[in-house]
Amino acid sequence: MGTSKFIGVNQLSYQFARNEIKTGDLLFCSGRHIVSELIKKVSDSMFSHVALLCYWNDRVVVLESVEDDGVRAVPLSHYLYNYENSMKKYNGEMYLARHDEVGNPYFDSGKINRMLGNAVDMLNRNYDKDEIARIVARVGLGIGKHKDDNAYICSEFVDECFKQMGIKFLRDAKGFIFPEHIAADSKVRPLFQIQP
Repeated sequence: MGTSKFIGVNQLSYQFARNEIKTGDLLFCSGRHIVSELIKKVSDSMFSHVALLCYWNDRVVVLESVEDDGVRAVPLSHYLYNYENSMKKYNGEMYLARHDEVGNPYFDSGKINRMLGNAVDMLNRNYDKDEIARIVARVGLGIGKHKDDNAYICSEFVDECFKQMGIKFLRDAKGFIFPEHIAADSKVRPLFQIQP
C-alpha cells in the first residue's frame, strides 16, 4: 500500500510538535470517515489528505482545500481539538513531513514567501468537485484525465503552492495528483506523527 516511510515514525504531542514545525512543512492526514477511507483505497495510500503548514503571529496555520469550504486557513490547534467546529478531535492520524528544500538552511526564504503569497491568493477558491468526478471515472471506467482550472482538491492545492518554489511533484499517467504522490516523493521526509 503506497509509501511505507511514515510507518513507525516517532510520535510527538502537539505541545512539542509545534516547536518543530517550519513554514512550508506538509501535514498528511489519514482520516477514518467513509470518504477518507475511499480516497485511501482509490489512491492505494495510507493518506486521505495533505495540507501546507505555516506560522502566522505565533500560530501554526493549516492551508488546505476541503470539500465544503474550498481553499481555507485554519489553526492547527482547531484541527486537532475542534475539528470542523465539532468540539471533537480529528478522527484519524496526522503526520508531519518536510521537503528537503524547505529543510535546507541555505534555502531562499523569498521562495517560501512567494509560495505563501500564492496560497493566500488562492484562499476561498472552490474545492474541485469536477476533478473528483474525473478521478472516479478514471478509476471506475478507465476514462478521464486531469484538467487544470481554478478549483483545487487538497493535493492540487499543495502542488500549486510548491510550484511557486520551483518544486514539482509527480502525477499519475492521466495527470492526477493524490496525497500519496506528494508523500512518496523522494525529497519529502517524514518527521513525526502529531498526537493531540
